Amino acid sequence: MKNDFSTTKVISTRTACAVLLMLLCAAVSLASVPPAVDLPQSEVLRLGERMYREGILPSGVSMPAFIRGDVEIDSSAFSCSSCHLRGGLGSFEGGVVTPPTNGKKLYQPYRRPPSLDDSHDQAGRYVYAKTVVERPAYTRESLANAMRFGADPAGQIFNDVMPRYPLSDRDMSILIGYLESFSSAPSPGASASEFRFATVISDDVSPEDRQALLVPLQKFIDQKNQQLAMYEDFIKFGYKPTIDMQYAFSRASLDIWELKGAPESWPGQLAAYNAARPVFAILSGISNLDWRPIHDFCEAERLPCLYPITDLPVISETAWYTFYFNKGYAQEGEATARFLHQVKKLTPQIPILQIVQDSPVGMALANGFNKSWHEQERQAVTTLTLTAAQLRDKTTLAALIKKHKPGVLLLWTDAALVPKLPKLSKQLPASALLFVSSGYLGKKTKNIAEALRSRIYISYPYRLTPFVGSKDGGFDAKVPLVMGAESLGDRRIVSRSTTMLRQATLRGLNLLYDNLYRDHLLDIMSTQMDLIVRDYERFSFGPGQRYASKGCYIIQLGPGANPALLPKSEWVIL
Repeated sequence: MKNDFSTTKVISTRTACAVLLMLLCAAVSLASVPPAVDLPQSEVLRLGERMYREGILPSGVSMPAFIRGDVEIDSSAFSCSSCHLRGGLGSFEGGVVTPPTNGKKLYQPYRRPPSLDDSHDQAGRYVYAKTVVERPAYTRESLANAMRFGADPAGQIFNDVMPRYPLSDRDMSILIGYLESFSSAPSPGASASEFRFATVISDDVSPEDRQALLVPLQKFIDQKNQQLAMYEDFIKFGYKPTIDMQYAFSRASLDIWELKGAPESWPGQLAAYNAARPVFAILSGISNLDWRPIHDFCEAERLPCLYPITDLPVISETAWYTFYFNKGYAQEGEATARFLHQVKKLTPQIPILQIVQDSPVGMALANGFNKSWHEQERQAVTTLTLTAAQLRDKTTLAALIKKHKPGVLLLWTDAALVPKLPKLSKQLPASALLFVSSGYLGKKTKNIAEALRSRIYISYPYRLTPFVGSKDGGFDAKVPLVMGAESLGDRRIVSRSTTMLRQATLRGLNLLYDNLYRDHLLDIMSTQMDLIVRDYERFSFGPGQRYASKGCYIIQLGPGANPALLPKSEWVIL
């Protein structure tokens, strides 16, 4: 009985605190909620955005919030943008329609669309479930009341999962000030009649790779404009368009932002391009160098960059504005660590030696491996970083192998080491495992000596299973389906760009309707269903995720001059 009494007492205390907070809010909610005149507008927007996206008050502490009456929650883990999304246009999940929260929508009457949990009455009319169906326009006062008590201007009570926020008048004024301003005007580069896009190409890219990128991009732009011309003819002849048709067709243009010289100069070049002619989004892009200067520019300018061709993306848990195909070389390292973790005979006593070429590629592979290996809580790995000259030296590797006696050898080096593998392998125990990267070795991966192929494991981040595409599915029939060693070293510029333009970007643009906001485009693309694509075994999305392909194969080579790619693992999920 003592435990029962204690539990009741705790619940009662928590309920009393919640009620007290609500009563205090009631006292202030009867008054108007004027703007926070003691702050400049820029500061109101900064603080309000942090409240909306991070659940942090202007004071720096978490916003107070309650669900289901008296259950206190951490707003920093349950922010407004978690459900209403970053662009503020709402979401649909678990049968619950989450309505828009931007000022343009809040200050207009609203009727929500049907959801899957709605039913029909005998007359065939919708019987709406779980969420508010229709409401009049909000005012600042009724909006404050809604956030504090969970009721709309018509007195309809919100779903229990909608938190109630007992905010002070000043904090409430800051949050409302932000809601009134964001997603209120079309983003730069977008209008009711046109989308302006750009792509980014650095001057280290070969003419062949440059053309491989530009052909599908220009084809995409031409098709958008051709569809608009057909739609205009459709209207001209007196046909009535559907609502979807009214927003699906608009003019499009593509600028080429050429980046020249050292990457340190790229931010200034990008800023000049963007100032002269702002664009709605960057479509793809290509560089053989580190993508960070472009990534950081897009983050600072809040400019979407959709699926650039890069093997050196920025690995970040918090970045928002760039969608990558995957984590590039780092992902091959991560997959190798996951695969090794599953090797039953790999005991903690078996030494692992990681030899890393001193280059951005070698470091990316090693960083990916180290991160994932640490997450598996495995034994320490000896890592040696060598220059290209040291790797070419005949005695250096021999001395290192003799000293460390590895049972697992990770060789994150370029293809110059391939001819030395037979001699190097003789110094290892017969049971030792060797790992290399197909991305780093490129086309010369297939030159691995046939006698060694049964003991050398290769990371491979692309699809192995056969797949036949169709134009309806967004695949270019002119791109051959390659399943053998000839695919090694192929950057798949044409197929990846074509697939993502048609399947991801176009779908996102068609669902914008008149909500021409960059963040909303990324919200839409983040919540699309998983896609079946030519180049990756799985291509999945989720709110906040920025690396669409999250896996990799570990393979070996079959016999012959054009060896088959033999999977030694399932698709390793990261």
